[in-house]
Amino acid sequence: RNSRNVSLSPAGAQILPMAAEIFSLGNKIRVAAAKESRKDRHILTIASIPVMAQYNITGVLAKFQQLYPQITLDVAECEQHDLDAMLRDGRCELAFTRRSGNGAEDMEYLPFAQDHLVAVMHLSHPLSKSPALQLSDLKDQPLLCLDQRTGLYDLCTRLCHQAGFQPNFVYTGHRPENIVGLAAQNMGVALLMQRHTDYVHLQNVVTIDIAPRVESTICLVRQQGVRPSRMGQSFWNFVQSLADPD
Repeated sequence: RNSRNVSLSPAGAQILPMAAEIFSLGNKIRVAAAKESRKDRHILTIASIPVMAQYNITGVLAKFQQLYPQITLDVAECEQHDLDAMLRDGRCELAFTRRSGNGAEDMEYLPFAQDHLVAVMHLSHPLSKSPALQLSDLKDQPLLCLDQRTGLYDLCTRLCHQAGFQPNFVYTGHRPENIVGLAAQNMGVALLMQRHTDYVHLQNVVTIDIAPRVESTICLVRQQGVRPSRMGQSFWNFVQSLADPD
């Protein structure tokens, strides 16, 4: 080194080609390791209705990830009306959904969790002391429910029509906790599933079963006639080992 430039010493001139070779070899090692890492990791895309925590779907995903760390889970949250389309066009391999009636003929359903319909209202509501309610009892009531993209909205609308009236939905939304919160403010009677309300702890509401009992099943779904991937079959088998409709 002098005041104007820097030059290699004789020892540095000997070391420089070896250092360059080491640097190049280090890059090759990192590239090879990254390729092997990507080769060993696999992505499984699963879709689900938004109420994952209420049915412990989040717990299932976490347990599966612990058992299969080489599988990357890509979880898409969407409303029920979109799930069948996502399965059919290959945007996901599996989906957690609420089964409606007999379900779609081209889908295979694995029951995972059972639930039932309830009415949620403020403690001061005139119907709050009833041991059970028929839907016809709610004919003149302002109703709160999940929105039109959900299977629950379709179910409640169909059941109200069967009971002989058009439901008066004054609010629909996609978050059950907000709907329970509105019921707690005496804004109307919420039609939700029992596990929706169990997840939200509010002291000034009461939950009453709908009679006759209206059951609902959360299922893991896949498209029939489509060969599952090894990852997808592993997840299906894992959920099957945990499923408890009771």
